Amino acid sequence: MPDLMQKAHKPPAKNIWGRIRYKAKQLHESEKFNAYLFIAPLTAGVLIFSIIPILFAFGMSFTNWNSLSTPDFTGAANYLKLLKDANIGIELRNTLLYTLGTVPITLILAVLIANALNQRIPCRGLFRTAYFLPVVTMQVAVAMVWRWMLNSEFGIVNQALALFGITGPMWLGDTRFIMFAVIMVTVWNKLGYNTIILLAGLQGISDSYYEAADIEGASSWKKFTKITLPLLSPSIFFVAITLTMDALKAFDIIYVFTGSGADSSSSPMLKAIRTMVYGIYENGFINMKMGYACAEAVILFLIIMAITAFQFYMQKKWVYYD
Repeated sequence: MPDLMQKAHKPPAKNIWGRIRYKAKQLHESEKFNAYLFIAPLTAGVLIFSIIPILFAFGMSFTNWNSLSTPDFTGAANYLKLLKDANIGIELRNTLLYTLGTVPITLILAVLIANALNQRIPCRGLFRTAYFLPVVTMQVAVAMVWRWMLNSEFGIVNQALALFGITGPMWLGDTRFIMFAVIMVTVWNKLGYNTIILLAGLQGISDSYYEAADIEGASSWKKFTKITLPLLSPSIFFVAITLTMDALKAFDIIYVFTGSGADSSSSPMLKAIRTMVYGIYENGFINMKMGYACAEAVILFLIIMAITAFQFYMQKKWVYYD
């Protein structure tokens, strides 16, 4: 019986090519197994922490769940209530304003700084490290430090402006300036990481393009607009996508900047900067309306998907893959 089992598992012995094909198939199956084994942890993480919560939130958006009691199905009641909620319009406006303020400014500055750091300048490594340092700091810590620096009475920002005879505004106490302050801090915080991404893209551009341009007598501006930007466009597209997603999900800095005034949803400072994610937090974890918060989360998810799909559609017109 063992001899029969061994014969059953032996490769075909008709000719050498049959044996080679059999060995190749075995190797292919082994490689597939190893590949699946390597991606299994990441797949499990995406499934557990992303896909399942999204499906769960979608299901709970049709209930009146308060996160403690048994949820009761209410149909589309939460979505209909969202249409009448005055805070939703404020949150949507602030979210879009914040996105339009942070994404273009961060992207433009990151391209310019990355291009400068790609040149042969003194202390280039020091500058790269200095720009990347804010990235390794948690956003809550960043917001706490900047909240102190932007204090209207003893903050270092207003003290620096006073040296030039400028009276600094109440950055965090005036509805006209608080959104600008949030955008400014976010740009400072996001600039380093995206600069490094674009710097890596710049270093992937072959010097032969610039050598050919030098032979033709092209100016620095021509080389930047006709060579650097087109060949850097895939990296710029990636940065634009990630920046937009992060901006639409803004919460940490806004939560810290509102401070104790966040206890009241009618606070003028909170109304000036509250975003959709802040509204989801407030409805779900303060007002204990988790079903309603899930409905708002679904709306935000659809907005992010729509904007991302539009960005992918528009990339055909300006992204060049070498």
